[in-house]
Amino acid sequence: MTPYFRGKMSKIEKRTVTVRHKYGIHARPAAKIVALSNTFNSDIEVVKDGEPPANAKNILDVMMLAASPGVNLELRIKGDDAIEAMEKLATLMESDFGNHDV
Repeated sequence: MTPYFRGKMSKIEKRTVTVRHKYGIHARPAAKIVALSNTFNSDIEVVKDGEPPANAKNILDVMMLAASPGVNLELRIKGDDAIEAMEKLATLMESDFGNHDV
């Protein structure tokens, strides 16, 4: 995978989040991350342990993170609505995804 941001000129917002959901990020939480990410115009990447960045708008990329509970992920967001996207995505990813049984 090549970095999603390559060649784009603007500031990248970065934040480390910890996966708190008791089952980690599997299919349903990944779908929620992708759905929320696609409501923003910004480019959004998620990075796990220095691995290649995952495009947060692509379900396969997010699922390939295989992020278990307690894993730290870095959110990298670039675009006009990056600050709003960062707040909402960080809140979602550090939550129980709206349902403890997700």
